Amino acid sequence: MEKLSLATPNLELVPPCAADAEALTAACQDPQIQRWVPIPVPYTLTDGLEYATTGCDAAWAEGHAAIWTIRLGDEMAGNVGLHRIGQGAADLGFWMVPEFRGRGIITEACRAVLDYGFAPDPEGLGLKRIGWNAYAGNHGSARVAQRLGFRFEGISRLAAVGRDGLEDDWGAGLLATDDRSEQPWPALNGPAGPQAG
Repeated sequence: MEKLSLATPNLELVPPCAADAEALTAACQDPQIQRWVPIPVPYTLTDGLEYATTGCDAAWAEGHAAIWTIRLGDEMAGNVGLHRIGQGAADLGFWMVPEFRGRGIITEACRAVLDYGFAPDPEGLGLKRIGWNAYAGNHGSARVAQRLGFRFEGISRLAAVGRDGLEDDWGAGLLATDDRSEQPWPALNGPAGPQAG
């Protein structure tokens, strides 16, 4: 798959590159990113460089993922991507640099990625379904998915491998034919917790 950039009125989404390694490494020191995102801990500059170059380059080239760095002006605000692309489906993943959370940036970036994912070829990937999963308790990520119109599909008990072993996994899905209005999510009836989204 050919790398490409996306743009919104406020953001630029660009494939990660070597120049992003330091900002990626700094962001991945955040305890909430380390809690909710499956990254190495400690996260070193070598990890950031590997991810921004070899890892992302291979994902794009092999067509199994499309990954973008979220840019607000000259600053990296986060990361968003479609993962496990195949058979007309993919999974949405994202995280935000702490100082950019709570400003609607990730929702705007994800909307652009969903538009690209569902758009027919050649404008997009022509996907039929985009899924979302998070460790149970990641209320911030769940609220973003809810705002994007994802339908909560349930809790898979001990189905996700977390840093300290198996954890419950929240799952949701969005079909190309769904309207993208915010949906009720039973899992969000509890107290809000820290977030990576």
